[in-house]
Amino acid sequence: MKKAVNLLLILAALSLSGCSSINEVDEDKVRDVSDKITEAIVHNTGKTRAERQESHNVDAEGLSSINIESSVGDITIDTHESQDALVELSIIVTSGSKERSEQLVKDFVYTVEKGINSVDIDTTCKDKTHDNENISTELTITVPENITNVIISLNVGDIHIKSINGKFEIADNVGSIIVEDSQGTYNLSTNLGDIKLDSNAIDKKSKFITSTGDIKLSIRDITNADSIKAVTNVGDVDITVPDNSGYEAVINEFMHKRKTESNGNKHTELEVTTDVGEVNF
Repeated sequence: MKKAVNLLLILAALSLSGCSSINEVDEDKVRDVSDKITEAIVHNTGKTRAERQESHNVDAEGLSSINIESSVGDITIDTHESQDALVELSIIVTSGSKERSEQLVKDFVYTVEKGINSVDIDTTCKDKTHDNENISTELTITVPENITNVIISLNVGDIHIKSINGKFEIADNVGSIIVEDSQGTYNLSTNLGDIKLDSNAIDKKSKFITSTGDIKLSIRDITNADSIKAVTNVGDVDITVPDNSGYEAVINEFMHKRKTESNGNKHTELEVTTDVGEVNF
């Protein structure tokens, strides 16, 4: 199942990874390009690549959230002991000519700002491109421990988050979502891609939803979880919880009758559904 999903991801990313955006944004500009543009040195199927590197330090002391809106590109978030949020950004353009690639990468506009309670990052693509042109932004971010809310809207790309405790609101159109060594409440959704928790604790109410993709939840603690919902239309669902967990799980599996499993005090309500795929709980 996973191999088929990965193939669909590749095909979808190739077809969608132009400069399409699912969000319109303000015209605030960041254009400190100086000598940061790398000249095109890679030629692939008639395309030429240019890249621009940017970095920002944002004083995040007292802030609680990070908000990210992006069109195309992977996003990685980790924590550190500093009070600053460190944002590393790679802007990558491919087009039919060296001049066009360099112009697009030079003109690309984005924002990294300190809001009232949040670090706000917007790399949605506003430049007009042709069918054979692609713009992507790769974000690598480290934040202090006081950042406890992660809000991400992404069109195409993978999201990988480590060691954050709080609330996760993540919507990805095409791409996988991985959260590891974290704790909190989760609202994770992707149309085409896998969802994975690795050694996480879940609190309160959480949802994991993908249209096409596998869901794998390795959960170290559900003591404070009221409900967990994991749904995929096409894909497998694999959930692991500690043996002493208290839950009542309703399982809807392809080609099987609906069944209920329970353990302990039945505190946590689980709903597990796959329309086409297998459930391992």
